[in-house]
Amino acid sequence: MPSLKVRKINLLKVGVSEGMDAEFRRVTILTNVVYVLIFFLLLPYLVYFLPNYLNLERWTLRAAVPWIAWFSAVIGYVLNAWGRYLLSRLFFVLIWIWCVTILPIVTGGNHVVALFMHPFYCMVSSVIVQLLFSQKRERALYFFFLTLVWALIIFSYEFIMYYNPDLNVEAFFPQGFFRWRLVIVMIAAFFNGSIIYLMRLNHDFYSALKKRNDTILEQYRKLEHQRKDLELLKEQLEEKVHARTQLLLQQNNQLREYTFFNSHILRAPVSRIRGLLNLLSVESSRENELLIRQRLAESMAELDQAIKSINDKLQQVELLEDPA
Repeated sequence: MPSLKVRKINLLKVGVSEGMDAEFRRVTILTNVVYVLIFFLLLPYLVYFLPNYLNLERWTLRAAVPWIAWFSAVIGYVLNAWGRYLLSRLFFVLIWIWCVTILPIVTGGNHVVALFMHPFYCMVSSVIVQLLFSQKRERALYFFFLTLVWALIIFSYEFIMYYNPDLNVEAFFPQGFFRWRLVIVMIAAFFNGSIIYLMRLNHDFYSALKKRNDTILEQYRKLEHQRKDLELLKEQLEEKVHARTQLLLQQNNQLREYTFFNSHILRAPVSRIRGLLNLLSVESSRENELLIRQRLAESMAELDQAIKSINDKLQQVELLEDPA
């Protein structure tokens, strides 16, 4: 019974094709990483608090923020699978920034803890922007969203207080918000700088890997070309060997005919001439002498014809062309 092969599915390479360049491929994989992480990080939270959500008398945008963020990751992942890469990232980033960093503050009712959590969410958003957009391919979108998130980080206190002016922050920041703002900016700079450095290393690694692959591919093409040349040379050598073999066979046949002439056809008139000469030396009758001379002339003519035939055979052997 034939075994069924189970095809492995890589969740991080959905929507990735071989025709992508290295930078586009890297950004697409990182986008899938963000979607998968958010999906699996929010899923336990949503499952755990699902009874609370089901018992709500009235849903609000503020209460639906985790669900909206979770569904935006799912929709972004599906768009990536369909090949709508830029639409996927724009949709997710806009939903994420609005639901996570803006909507909870605008709807009001924030606790003073928002002064600590809001900058943290903005830092996470800045990291997401770093991962989803390429400085080389989407420079305008990259700097636009990064500037927006950094503005929310730097002016987080003013943004929160504008929509929640009744918050009592003196107990947490008796000397003002400047020192905490400085800490927030330093931490955000550290996270973003680390991400930029890691992505630069990643880019250099992919560039070196692509260069090595190109070198290997070029060497493979040269080896393939040399292999084809060797096959062609082999075919030519086989043809030459075959032609030389045929030539040797023809020469061998000619030499056999020459040997046959030498041992049979040429030897017969020579033997007759020798015998006639012996008879001529002992014969005294005029009539017999004339007959012997007639036979001797015939044998000489036969010998001359045999010699001409041998010369023709030798010329045919010399005229055989050498294929080399």
